[in-house]
Amino acid sequence: MGIIRNQSIKSSLLTYIGFGIGAINTLLLAKLIDPNIAGLFRFFVSVATIVFALSNLGSISVMNKFYPYYRDLLPPPRRDILGLVLMFCITGFILCTAGFFIFEDLVIRKFGTKSTLVVEYYYFLIPFSFFYLFFVTFENYSYNQFKSLMPIALKEVGLRVLNLGLGLLFITGILRLSGFVWAYSMIYGVLLLTLLVYLYRQRDLVFTFKISSVTRRLASKMITFNATLYLGAVMGVIAQNIDNLSISSTQGLGMGFVFEFSTYVATLILIPQRSIIAISIPVLAKAWKDRDRSAIQSIYRRSSNTMFSYALLVFLLIWMNIDAGFSILALDEIYNQGKPVIFILGAMRVIEMSFGVNSQIIGTSNYWRVQFFSELVQFGLAIPLNIYLMRLFGIQGNALANLLSLTVFGIIRYSFLWFKFRFQPWTLHTFYILCIAVSGYFICASINIPNPYVSLIFRSIVFVAWYIGLILIFKLSNDVTEGWNMVWKRLKRQ
Repeated sequence: MGIIRNQSIKSSLLTYIGFGIGAINTLLLAKLIDPNIAGLFRFFVSVATIVFALSNLGSISVMNKFYPYYRDLLPPPRRDILGLVLMFCITGFILCTAGFFIFEDLVIRKFGTKSTLVVEYYYFLIPFSFFYLFFVTFENYSYNQFKSLMPIALKEVGLRVLNLGLGLLFITGILRLSGFVWAYSMIYGVLLLTLLVYLYRQRDLVFTFKISSVTRRLASKMITFNATLYLGAVMGVIAQNIDNLSISSTQGLGMGFVFEFSTYVATLILIPQRSIIAISIPVLAKAWKDRDRSAIQSIYRRSSNTMFSYALLVFLLIWMNIDAGFSILALDEIYNQGKPVIFILGAMRVIEMSFGVNSQIIGTSNYWRVQFFSELVQFGLAIPLNIYLMRLFGIQGNALANLLSLTVFGIIRYSFLWFKFRFQPWTLHTFYILCIAVSGYFICASINIPNPYVSLIFRSIVFVAWYIGLILIFKLSNDVTEGWNMVWKRLKRQ
């Protein structure tokens, strides 16, 4: 447990460092680089993510699910699961590469008018997608070796440092656009090489292509598992990236980056979600094993209370200071079109956080297929809604599509847990916290201070004092109260 706790703390620290570097990088791109160029690199990531989902043919999910059997039953030189995954990935990538050539004319028709850079640098997508595919493959393999810190450091910090370095080289004129794109297409190659060297030095880069007895025994289960989840995984990735692809196709790469910038701002609301999920999964799994439904209900409510409290705080701080923040950053006028997107996506994240860990409750139970089919519904809604609503409302339509599809997803999970187990995430405290947040927002929004710096600081202080103070006074959140008591004790010691 000590090792797990230490690695969790270190990985969380790396994530926050990476997020900070990413924020600097995103700001530099927004202020100093043409939005069309910045949008090109977000387009690269969207395409590579889809290529990854298609190319691995579901093999990585199978490895993550069944690797413990190989680890327990076979010595490293006889574990063929990584060899099988590599074979599937190579086969899938060859098919996807053929797709790049087959669909080239379609890409030219769709992107040739609004996003000419996509057509100009189209074939750079192939090496970028190749290195992305195999970096994620060995990243997952590394996790299965209980070596998580290095891939997390590379993905969360290394990638963003490289992005920042390339951005500075381009901004200063050392790299021209063609050289910038070439270097960017190799960026995951650098991460992949570093990870391979690390695994080799750790003596973990050991595998075989000879079919083992474990594979023969588990083959039918692995095929069934893969057949069930592969379609959902592909649809999920497409749904998550359809907004960027559709915007880039019809409105240009610049508007695609405006949407990405707005998404990044709204993502601030999700910062604590990873750690809460990571902590809750093993506890939930044990509670299901012990049939301790009261513990599951307690985790459900407490996670909802904590995540909802944090989400409201950050969302309303962002929204009440949105004009002051944009004024201070002095961004191009095009980014003002992203303000409604920030509001819609921010509201979406608040709703998502209010449902707590209901996805993890279902996923760790024997009813994981409910989670899978609810995801299919979400993704099935997200794709057509993104296309239809974008035509009506532009990038605000894409944000609305994401809000609607995620809300439906949350309601399905909520309904299943309520009707099956009578689990309920919300209490009267949830309503009281919402009332405090809304009243605090309107109080602070009525404060009119012309200076954007003073306005941002003063409004934020007043809102945080009102919001946190009333939650503490009325004891509406155990985690907020415990966190405050911990900080207060440490301050008193000093």
